[in-house]
Amino acid sequence: MSPVRILATDDRPEVLRLIDRTLGAHYDCSFASGVEEARAKLAGAEAEFDLALCDIQMPGESGLTLAEEIVAGSPLTAVVLVTGVDDPEVAEKAFGFGVHGYLVKPFWPGQLRITVMSALRRRELEIAQQAHSRALEERLQMLMDRAPVPIYIKDKERRYVIANRVAHEVAGVTPNELIGMRDADIMSPEAERLVAESDQRVLSDGDSFEAEETLQFNQEERTFVTVKFPFVDDSGEISGISGISTDITDKKRAEELREELARAQERAIAELRGSRQETVERLVRALEMHDEETGRHVNRMAAITAFLAGQLGLDDDRVLLLRAAAPMHDVGKVATPDQILRKQGPLSEEERREMERHTTVGYTILADSESELLRLAATIALTHHERWDGSGYPQGLAGEAIPLEGRITAVADVFDALLSDRSYRAAMPLDDAVEVMREGRGTHFDPQVVDILLDHLDEAVALRG
Repeated sequence: MSPVRILATDDRPEVLRLIDRTLGAHYDCSFASGVEEARAKLAGAEAEFDLALCDIQMPGESGLTLAEEIVAGSPLTAVVLVTGVDDPEVAEKAFGFGVHGYLVKPFWPGQLRITVMSALRRRELEIAQQAHSRALEERLQMLMDRAPVPIYIKDKERRYVIANRVAHEVAGVTPNELIGMRDADIMSPEAERLVAESDQRVLSDGDSFEAEETLQFNQEERTFVTVKFPFVDDSGEISGISGISTDITDKKRAEELREELARAQERAIAELRGSRQETVERLVRALEMHDEETGRHVNRMAAITAFLAGQLGLDDDRVLLLRAAAPMHDVGKVATPDQILRKQGPLSEEERREMERHTTVGYTILADSESELLRLAATIALTHHERWDGSGYPQGLAGEAIPLEGRITAVADVFDALLSDRSYRAAMPLDDAVEVMREGRGTHFDPQVVDILLDHLDEAVALRG
């Protein structure tokens, strides 16, 4: 182990000889007769001293100035002041800026040795404490650097004093470069203003702060959920701001993308519904050109069909789909000759068979489509003349073998037809139409659907306009 090195500064040779006799056998001593000589030794090859004895009362500069320089420039060097005048104010000032001992002349060799040993011991403890503190800081920094989010501490002037690896990455600076910087050095003026407001709240109120902040770093906007809280010193006073920020930029962008996709989906659905409605309207227009009464009828019965479906508990999307598909139930009539559609009086057997073909013709027109709407319309076109008791056409289906949409459409179709003028008869009074529907319950029609119609008769009639 290297011997302890001591630099003694005093303008009196006898004092330096006393110091040499007292300490020379145990320590490696160097001597200076004035401040300038001491400075030269401190700056030279022998610059590393463990302890400096500084006489205050010397010609020229005071040893007190030298002591302050050593404390500030050589923190590993213990400093002992030597004075011929015991001045408590000087002693208080000296200990205030960091000296390790205070010795008043004349002193005995034993006093000198005790003072030097105490100062060196204090220096050892300080060095050990500093090493321990550095180890703790390094350990803390290592733990902070493992965190996947920015962690930092700023002083009361809002300069960064501690910052982890991610904080440096977010700020766009190299490791340790952030220390000493302010927010104005790393972010836009608007972002700095926003951060300053929350910092001041923490410093002035001593409260924790949590908020979502969108900040601009290096021309890039990032969004954080930030928690700030007071950094308290050993005396319990607020000395800065601690902060932990979670970068939610990608999450926010994903949310925005989901919202944009949802809006796009809504637009696509709206466009689909629009195109779907256009398809229906064009087919109905074709029917109207062929048979004006049939065209008006399909719109009325479609409204009643959707109403009955809703009362039966079908979900809203299915009701909307049925409302769009129902007007196409008689689309096959475009292939039925005009003389049959407009014939006054009963049809012949051959004419009836031709009329009944509209179910299969309609199915052929609408079937085999990728559109759910047209597939449903095809089913309705094929089955709306089937009967609950199996006596209908074209397949003779019975009961629940008939698709529900076909059963609902059958009730709405006949009900509206009974209340409408036809080429072969006048419209029935409402009571007579109700009686026909009631008589057909369980034979022609699904009894549950008829019950729904009769239970909501006024609403169904109102839908005819």
